[in-house]
Amino acid sequence: MIDLSIIITNINNKKILIGCLDSIFKNTHKLSLEVIVSDNGSADGTQEMIKSNFPQVVLIENKENLGFAKANNKGLKIAKGKYLCLLNNDTIVYGPAFSTMVNFMENSPKEIGCCAPTLLNVDGTYQHQGGLFQKKFWLSKTPIKISFAIGACLLFRREALEKIGYLDENLFFYNDDLDYCIRIKKAGYKIYFVPDAKIMHYGGYSTKKTFNRKIFVEGFRGGLYFTKKHYGNLAYHLYRFILATGILIFLPLLILSYPFKRESYIDRVLAYVDILRVSI
Repeated sequence: MIDLSIIITNINNKKILIGCLDSIFKNTHKLSLEVIVSDNGSADGTQEMIKSNFPQVVLIENKENLGFAKANNKGLKIAKGKYLCLLNNDTIVYGPAFSTMVNFMENSPKEIGCCAPTLLNVDGTYQHQGGLFQKKFWLSKTPIKISFAIGACLLFRREALEKIGYLDENLFFYNDDLDYCIRIKKAGYKIYFVPDAKIMHYGGYSTKKTFNRKIFVEGFRGGLYFTKKHYGNLAYHLYRFILATGILIFLPLLILSYPFKRESYIDRVLAYVDILRVSI
């Protein structure tokens, strides 16, 4: 069994993926390593680039956009590593980040099922992670137990995957990391932050270049599904009510804004109509 399998999902982000893959292979030397890219039907030459520039990468050529969870699952199902890492394509690995995380897990109790690194912004500042009550754990100088980590980089034991199962494919793009962290904890495992492992994360670069109606709507649809799954029907129906009320208030204002903001106007209006449909 190899030490580490890194699974990366990609769609039409050839340039940024090159930097990510290059940083992995340049900085990871002390581990036996497997890198799997699950590509969701890119039309920008990504698959050809991988075959030419990174022949050591295991490439999964999906014919369409399967979403984040399903594409990652395809990688997880063929991964051979003792440890598995879900890594965003909009990241750059600094130094021995993966060796640091694997060493931490090797020297930790088996109850620590998952760990996450320090995420840095492009300018080198710390990227905020976690929820409202996590007391800025990303500023800690020593490993610390946390309740949630951003899914830009999550490294976990194979035993944890075998106990918890794969990512929930009902979550097409958003909420998957929070869902998985909750499932890890429910299975009796702990999540730790490892500050000495550092990875730069562009943060939303791959999804914010232009307005994407499908991804925008999925954030709310997935949020509704996630709420019902983890917090029950009462919270689910409350969220639906708040969401529908907010859309009914905001949609007329968006329509009236047409003379002033025409960029992706029709797509934005239709997106809010779609959200209204899933919330009523």
